[in-house]
Amino acid sequence: MTETPPTTEEMVRIMWDRQQISDVMLRFGRGLDLHDWDLYAGTLTDPFEVNFFDLTGRPPAITTPEVWARFASACLERLMVMHQYSNFHIELRGDEASGVFYHVSRHRFPNRHGGEQYTQYGWYENSFRRDASGNWKISHLKHCFQWCDGNPTLIDLSDPAWQEAAAAVFGT
Repeated sequence: MTETPPTTEEMVRIMWDRQQISDVMLRFGRGLDLHDWDLYAGTLTDPFEVNFFDLTGRPPAITTPEVWARFASACLERLMVMHQYSNFHIELRGDEASGVFYHVSRHRFPNRHGGEQYTQYGWYENSFRRDASGNWKISHLKHCFQWCDGNPTLIDLSDPAWQEAAAAVFGT
């Protein structure tokens, strides 16, 4: 049994959707790098599910883009950061999609108490949904490490602002 090849219109739609999802991930990273929390929050559905167990040790949670952006700010605002994404693998299912996106996330904070750099290597396993306006957004955000190099205390999990932001997302 042979499959009918997609029409030109279907191929264009698939490429367009894949590009739009790729652009969401690039805006997601750019928002982090620029500390532009509105840009960052704009890539997420309201509400959405987040799984940052590898960073926080806490189970997945449902939160809003605004609350999550405050958490990201508490983690990264004092740092210089640069996020790079590659190996995009996107699967489309109508108005929903999933994807794996490899990342190298570099963090820098000059200090007197240890190394000034911390790098995470891994990928995101995300789900996406097209909203009523036709825009793709992240509906499930999962951050996975393979390994890390450097000083992980640059993201200060003991900072009261971090603790408060984490409690708003994950509870106590």
